Amino acid sequence: MRLPVDWILEYAPVEAEADELARRLTMAGLEVEETDTSGGEAVLDIKVTPNRGDCLSAIGVAREAAAAFGVPLRTPPQPESTGPGEAGALTSVRIEDPDLCPRYAARIVRGVRAAASPHWMQARLAAAGMRPVNGIVDVTNYVMLEMGQPLHAFDFHTLRGGRIVVRRARPGETLTTLDGVDRVLSPDMLMICDAERPVAVAGVMGGAETEISESTSVMLLESAHFHPLSVRRTARALAMSTEASRRFERVVDPNLVAAAADRACRLIADLGLGQVVDGIVDVYPKPLPPRVLRLRPERVSLLLGYSVGQAEASEALGRLGFRAVPDDGALSATVPSWRPDIAGEADLAEEVGRVLGYERIPERLPFGASTQGGDSLLGRFVARVAAGLAGAGLQEVVCHSLLAPSPFDDETGERIAIRSALSADLSGLRRSLLPGLLEALDRNARRGQSPLGLFEVGRVFHRTGGSFRESLSIGGALAGPLARPSWLRGAWHEPADYYTARGILELLAESLGAREMDFAPGSDPRLHPGRSAFVLLGGRQAGVAGELHPRLAQGLHARHRIVVFELDAEALQAACTARTRYAPLSPYPAVVRDLAPRLSRQMPFARVREAVEAAAVPVLERHELTDLFEGPPLPEGTRSLTLSFTFRAPDRTLTEEEVAAAVAALRESLEARCGASFPA
Repeated sequence: MRLPVDWILEYAPVEAEADELARRLTMAGLEVEETDTSGGEAVLDIKVTPNRGDCLSAIGVAREAAAAFGVPLRTPPQPESTGPGEAGALTSVRIEDPDLCPRYAARIVRGVRAAASPHWMQARLAAAGMRPVNGIVDVTNYVMLEMGQPLHAFDFHTLRGGRIVVRRARPGETLTTLDGVDRVLSPDMLMICDAERPVAVAGVMGGAETEISESTSVMLLESAHFHPLSVRRTARALAMSTEASRRFERVVDPNLVAAAADRACRLIADLGLGQVVDGIVDVYPKPLPPRVLRLRPERVSLLLGYSVGQAEASEALGRLGFRAVPDDGALSATVPSWRPDIAGEADLAEEVGRVLGYERIPERLPFGASTQGGDSLLGRFVARVAAGLAGAGLQEVVCHSLLAPSPFDDETGERIAIRSALSADLSGLRRSLLPGLLEALDRNARRGQSPLGLFEVGRVFHRTGGSFRESLSIGGALAGPLARPSWLRGAWHEPADYYTARGILELLAESLGAREMDFAPGSDPRLHPGRSAFVLLGGRQAGVAGELHPRLAQGLHARHRIVVFELDAEALQAACTARTRYAPLSPYPAVVRDLAPRLSRQMPFARVREAVEAAAVPVLERHELTDLFEGPPLPEGTRSLTLSFTFRAPDRTLTEEEVAAAVAALRESLEARCGASFPA
């Protein structure tokens, strides 16, 4: 926010140059990003944090400056409103939703004159970054910049029924705003209406049909307080951001409503822009009660790191507009209505520290007992998972947990939508890691990057009925070879497929000590029905792996088939029960034998592996599938596997009889459990 220095000094009479004022304000927590000039006058460009809506005004900034320099704050004299008076006979205000509009005040001005505002006012508005329009509009903008309370002027004769109704929009209602755009309204939007129709978007912008023009003779001046969340939602839904909405979103002091209206009317009268009708229609059903917080000086000293007495703390708070009185060795501090960000004792201590100066905090070396640092059990597990996947040739990415509805998302359960989403692209929490991974893969594919193998370990969010669940997930997306092109060909130079994803998961499970990972046929609408499977841990589904469905893959730019996997990290961690055991290498030779069982084409290899393990051959060191054959001369629906078995004993050389007995046990198990046959 830009503010001329002379405007600030008008209320905070400090003897300081612009640079010193900027430094002191910054040290007090109100950061001045730049000191500029406009029309030969110094201007401060101030960064106001979202919790300090009171500082979006000249008086608010002047209050901070006066507290920092220890001078009294001087505010413009305010005439007190005298009740409805004649204005109450001309108009009325009805608030139908007091939760969204706790207070609304209206004043009437006759004899409105279409004239320009004086040069001094135009100069201040221009220095603050606002364009002068006409006398009435400039006055409302000036008071908003001065006091922080947005105002709006209506042409009174265009208000049907001559009254104001504050209500939510009705289905099908529309409004053409001052920027000439036709807005479609929804029932959750708060509107300022006349007797028949909406005439302004509450807290955001007025309507074109009721704006002040050269033919306006009587105007109604609005000054109101709106719920910040309501204004924010409406502004975002309508893709609008105005000076008024910016202030209401950060909370405006409800006790400014009548004072700001009176101030604007005083300026209108003094500048000869109209004759103010006596009285104000001020509807305030539930006045804001005062908030009193207790502050202990010893607590302030502990938090700030230096000794602060009761009188010193009381004086510091008094500079900022708090009323602090002694109370049984502590202070009872009444929080000003313009400071909704003050919620507890720690906030009061911070205010004391800002006024007394952070430079008073002594420079000391840390003291006390130190504790040994270390990651949590889950953190160490995640690090091992990341190292395992990186070792498999994948690159780690971190994607946003907020996303738009995506066909790649997990459709089980309900999507958790964000109430006040910043944009449609960040409108809900992700239920799967795949949308973010595929977006990253597609972005890199469009830029010609390779190899394309990405993984992420992150949180996903699910809702079932009224219950919410947040869990850790492991996801990956691959397209094409996992190695760069080379004259040296190998398995890593082949395009990734379902077996690549399966192999990566099996390698990960083995490195972590998860001995019960298996794969079973399953259907996921995101995956190819014939090239995908469910991942099982301990017999329970814990994830999916497979090729992306062609219907979804055709919208992406990868040259090869896209393979994905996703696994419940917590289920994987629970399955990691096997401890690493070390055994000496056997000095005795190994014996290798092959078997070629013929099986039904529908027989999953998992059953074959179970049959081999069920044989419980003690001298079997390892086994692997080395070949698969289908077609003539084999019968239809039959295939032949070549299984290679390695036998070795740790304490002797195996005899031919021992090897033959082991092979026979394996044959029997395969015949009994898988219905295998062996060629003669």
